[in-house]
Amino acid sequence: MAAQPRILVIGDIMLDQYVAGNVTRISPEAPVPVVKVDREWSTLGGAGNVAANVASLGGKATLLGLVGNDAAAATILDCCKNVGITPAMVEGNQPTIVKTRVVSGQQIVRFDREEELVWSDTQLAELTSKLDALIPESDVILLSDYAKGTLSDEVLKLIFDLALANGKRILVDPKRANWSVYKGAFLITPNLAELAMTDTGKGIKNDDNLVVNACQKLRNQFAIENIVATRSSYGMTVVSEQKVLNIPTRALEVFDVSGAGDTVLAAIGVSLAEGKSVIESAFVANAAAGIVVSKRGTAVVHRSELESFLKGGFKEVSRSEIESFKRKNAGRKVVFTNGCFDVLHQGHRKLLHEARQLGDVLVVGLNADDSIKRLKGESRPINMVDQRVEALAALPSVDAIIVFEEDTPFELLTQLQPQIIVKGGDYEPNNVVGADLVDEVIIIPLVEGVSTTKLIN
Repeated sequence: MAAQPRILVIGDIMLDQYVAGNVTRISPEAPVPVVKVDREWSTLGGAGNVAANVASLGGKATLLGLVGNDAAAATILDCCKNVGITPAMVEGNQPTIVKTRVVSGQQIVRFDREEELVWSDTQLAELTSKLDALIPESDVILLSDYAKGTLSDEVLKLIFDLALANGKRILVDPKRANWSVYKGAFLITPNLAELAMTDTGKGIKNDDNLVVNACQKLRNQFAIENIVATRSSYGMTVVSEQKVLNIPTRALEVFDVSGAGDTVLAAIGVSLAEGKSVIESAFVANAAAGIVVSKRGTAVVHRSELESFLKGGFKEVSRSEIESFKRKNAGRKVVFTNGCFDVLHQGHRKLLHEARQLGDVLVVGLNADDSIKRLKGESRPINMVDQRVEALAALPSVDAIIVFEEDTPFELLTQLQPQIIVKGGDYEPNNVVGADLVDEVIIIPLVEGVSTTKLIN
C-alpha cells in the first residue's frame, strides 16, 4: 500500500457555478425574485467533486474524463490545480457540462448547459493510452457515472478489462438501470432511488429487509462483491458475502445533499486504499456523508474534520474530570456557553465560532435529556444527549463539552470558573446565569430567521 493512496477517478466531469446574493424585492417584469448578486464562484462537480474529496481526504487523485475546448474546461483545470488533483482529461467536441445555481439562502433556480458526451475514434484512442498508463499504477479506481456519456458501454468495457487484468478494485457510483455494465465491480454505492431504477429494486421502499434482499440479488446477478446502499436519514446498508450491516446516519443537520454520493465514493475509496476493510470504510464514509450534507453547495470533507468527527467523543469532559481539565488549561482564557443544542443549526455554529475567537478554549455546557424535558416539555429533546455531544464535538470551534443535569449551569460554572460567558442575542447580560462568577459576559447577535423551534415546526 502506498503512503499516499493513488486513486484514479473516471467519469462525468462537470463545472458547478454559483451565483449568490440577497432577495429584497419581486421583479416588476414578472412574479420572480430579484437577486442582488454579492459573489460568484465555481467548484468541481460530478466526477470532479469525487476527485476533490479524494484529495481533501488525503488521497493522490487523478481525474480522467471528457471535457470541451472551452472556458469551463480551463476553469476545471484551474480548480484541479488549486486542490491538488492531477488532471488527465481528454478534450472532446461537445461543450463542458456546466450547472449554474442561483442561491439566496436557498437555491432559487439552476441552469444546466450540457449535451450528451460522445467519444470519437481519436478520443477513444487517447483514452485507451491514458488507461494503459494510469490503471496499473493506481491503488483503487472510482467510477462516477452520472449517465452523461463519459462512461459509455465501450469505455466501461475498456476500464473493467484492463483493471481486472491488473488486479485492481473498481468502485462505482451508478446511475444506470442495467448493472450488467458494472459486472465484476468490487463495490457499488447506490442510493435508494438508484436501487429503485434497477429491475430487481423496482418500487423498493426504505425498509431494511427490502433493501438487503434487493442488494443480495444484484450482487449475485452481476458478480458484485459488495454493495453499500446509502439511505438518507436511514444511514447505510452494507451487503457483502461475509456480512450484512445497517449503519445509522451520522448527519449533523441536512442543509444540502448535493454531492453526498461523491463524498461517500471518495471516502470508501481512500479508506480501502489505506488498508481498511469494507465495513470500516463504510463507517468512515457514513461519517463523511454526515459532515458534507451539513455544508451548502457542492462541498468536500477534509481529513482533519473527519478525524475530529470520528474522535468526537474524546471532547466530552465529565464533571469528575473538571479539576484535571482546569489544571491542563491553566493560564488559558476559557470561554463558556451553554444550551440544549437539540437541532444544530446555522445560528448555533455562528455563535460557537465567534465565541471561540474570544479566548483560548471554548467549553460548551450541554443540558442533559431530563433537563431539556423539564425546560421544553415531554416532546423534547429531538436528539438524545449522545447524538448532541457527537454533533458538537465535530465542530472545530468546540474544545470541550460538559453535560449537566441541572436546569441551569450555575453549579457547573462554580466548578469550572471560566473567564467569559457567551450567550445569544435573546439574553440581556444581567440576566445570564453565572454572570457574577466571571470577568465578562458577551452577547452575540442571533442569525435572523433561524431557530430550533422553526426548524422543528
